[in-house]
Amino acid sequence: MLEKELLEKLKEEYPTKSVNLVVKVNPKYLNFVYMVVDGHGRIGLPRTRNGKEGILDILASPDYIEDLYKILEDIKKNYDPTLEIVEELIAVE
Repeated sequence: MLEKELLEKLKEEYPTKSVNLVVKVNPKYLNFVYMVVDGHGRIGLPRTRNGKEGILDILASPDYIEDLYKILEDIKKNYDPTLEIVEELIAVE
């Protein structure tokens, strides 16, 4: 689920513009993860950073970040146990 530090940053007084997750997956599941996230439309916008290493950037609205985490947890549980969130970056206005 969401790390405490990220939740605290999202609740601070300044408006959060977006959250960028850097996700590492098994390269054989890269396209699958990309399509699942992209298929949810408003949840997040995936971008392949390094296909050979299985690294994706997923740009998400703070309003949908919890939904994105649920999707990623489900993928990890049912398809790719190697999936991990490498970094969480927050862009503010």
